[in-house]
Amino acid sequence: MTDQAKDGEPAGYKRPPKSGQFKKGQSGNPGGRPKRSGPIDIDFDQHLDEVFDVKIDGREKKMSAKEIELRRVLMKAMDKNKPDFKSIAYLLDLFEKYDCISRAVQSGGSVLILPTNSYPWRMCLLIAERYGVPETWTKAQIAWGRKQYEATKTDRERLEESVGVFN
Repeated sequence: MTDQAKDGEPAGYKRPPKSGQFKKGQSGNPGGRPKRSGPIDIDFDQHLDEVFDVKIDGREKKMSAKEIELRRVLMKAMDKNKPDFKSIAYLLDLFEKYDCISRAVQSGGSVLILPTNSYPWRMCLLIAERYGVPETWTKAQIAWGRKQYEATKTDRERLEESVGVFN
C-alpha cells in the first residue's frame, strides 16, 4: 500500500515524495563534516614544573607536579594491603631510566662464559671479581689473575694441573 504524492508519483518505503528529496547538485549535508582541530600544543614540562602547596602531616609544603605524581605512584606501589604492580613496574622503569639501580656482583648462581677452557676456574673468578666480564679482559688483566692464582694455589690444584684437569 503506497501513498500517492501530490505530483502523482507513488511514495512509501524507500521512495520518498519528490518534495522531500534533495534537488540535483544539492548536498544532503550543506555544512559538511566539521573540520578537525589540529594538534594542541601543550608544554608538559611547564605544567610538571609548576609548584603547588601541599599539606603533609599537617604542615604545608611546596612541591612540583612531578614530585606529587611520583609520591602518589610510590604510595600505590608500597601499599601493604594491595600493592599496585603497574606502579611497581613504572617505578622500576624510572629507576632503570635514571640509573638508580645498583647492580651488585652476585657471588653465586650466575653464569660466567670463559674465553677459553685453558684457564683454571678459580683464576677466572679472581679476574672476574676485579675486572668484570671476560669480554673486557686484557692480556695484562689475565697476567695479573695468573699471578694471583699462582701465589694462592693449593696442593690439590697443583696435582690437578699436573694431570691436565682444570677446576
